[in-house]
Amino acid sequence: MFVEAPRTRGEHHRGMAIKGVLAQITVSDLAQATEYYGRLFGRGPDENPMPGLLEWHFTSEAGLQLWADSSRSGRSTVVFTEDDLAGVAERLDAARIEHGGIEDATHFQILQVLDPEGNHVVFTSAGS
Repeated sequence: MFVEAPRTRGEHHRGMAIKGVLAQITVSDLAQATEYYGRLFGRGPDENPMPGLLEWHFTSEAGLQLWADSSRSGRSTVVFTEDDLAGVAERLDAARIEHGGIEDATHFQILQVLDPEGNHVVFTSAGS
């Protein structure tokens, strides 16, 4: 069993040298999800690397994949960090995407979205 001493936030450890993250949302209807996430992000996907898989790249190290798999659809959660949640809420309203409004937490704020298949998309930022 491998047990490591607790670290403070931002402290690096030896181990895997992970350079980036592609979060994944699993859907059953890729065409419907492509339209929805296109409205959510304000643009279409950046890549279609293989059948049933689409990717949005947000930075050189971070992105989102939509994966078509009806046996696992609707069970995903992804969290994005944004500087301006009020601006995100305005963009979602303009795109006619329902959301739960900005919620205060202990040290940050969140804005939650539920996609048509039941996947959760959460936007977070430092609280006021």
